[in-house]
Amino acid sequence: MNERLRRAWYRHPVVGFFRARKLIAFYRQLNSLIRAGVPLTTAFAQLQQYAPDEGIARGLAAVARDVRGGHSLGEAMRAHAALFDDAYVELIAFAEEAGRLQAVSQRIVEHLERVQKQRWQAVMGALWPAYLGAAFVFVGPLLGVAQSTTSLSSVGSSYFAGLISSLISATAVLGGVFGFPFVIAALDIEVAWDRFVRRIPFLGAPLRQLAASRLVLGLGLASASGMEVQRSLRISTRATGRPSIVADVEKAEASLRAGSTLTEAIAKLDVLDRTSLGALSVAETTGTLDTTLEKLAQELEASSLRAMRFLMLVVTALVAGVLLVKIVMGLLGTLFGPIKHLYDAAGTGSLDG
Repeated sequence: MNERLRRAWYRHPVVGFFRARKLIAFYRQLNSLIRAGVPLTTAFAQLQQYAPDEGIARGLAAVARDVRGGHSLGEAMRAHAALFDDAYVELIAFAEEAGRLQAVSQRIVEHLERVQKQRWQAVMGALWPAYLGAAFVFVGPLLGVAQSTTSLSSVGSSYFAGLISSLISATAVLGGVFGFPFVIAALDIEVAWDRFVRRIPFLGAPLRQLAASRLVLGLGLASASGMEVQRSLRISTRATGRPSIVADVEKAEASLRAGSTLTEAIAKLDVLDRTSLGALSVAETTGTLDTTLEKLAQELEASSLRAMRFLMLVVTALVAGVLLVKIVMGLLGTLFGPIKHLYDAAGTGSLDG
């Protein structure tokens, strides 16, 4: 279970967003040292000295120790695959075998930068829902106070109590969202849950297109590195970050072993649409796979970002709608609350007193 939770931590979207900068810096520096002809043991000793955090420093020290002990770089990094990202470790291992470490490490840096660009687009799209959520937390208690009939002297304490309640609720929601992946990992239902999420209306489409974009990006990276097809497919599925797609790679590999084309094998993953599969099939036939994968990756990336923006627009509209209803109800309560109070008092006869 500890290993599952550790991998869930590294795969968590929030952790991945903040960790990407460290990974990009590591692979960029590694590429520079390899290009300069610095021996791997010396390179990792230097990288360890200026590692961005203690976890990476320990991992780099262990890798350097294993390399000095006679292990290959790929073997040494595999022992810490989650720390350095499984898919990229496999690429490094292959590149070392093929003698293309410098070229492949450069492509890994470019790939990581493109994936991080996708993350930034998603974050920017989520800003408006975040702003509206903050308004709901801070303005909501004020509207609650406006609807009540508390005296002016108790307005401050009433707002503060409402604000604390809203902050606790918001913290609970954010904690649930952040912690939910760890619950899924602890229960060992990541694959089943991922399949379910990919079928949710509105949410499933952008996730599917984002996974397709990363699959094609990873496939293009592995293919351009000269890696054999089956291994390329395995690495590219890991690059998607979707457990259900990673689990389905066995079906795709079995299809390849049975003599199917790459396009037919990828169709088993249920990620690419028919148009993309058609383009891939033509590229296989005409021998233009590398250029087609590059173009297809750009198209899918743009499509996934459009779908993500649409999803964020829907979320923004829902949050804005809830906030608007609360504001309107608060205003109505403020306007008609005193009138209702007087009407009730007149009905009970207490107004005469």
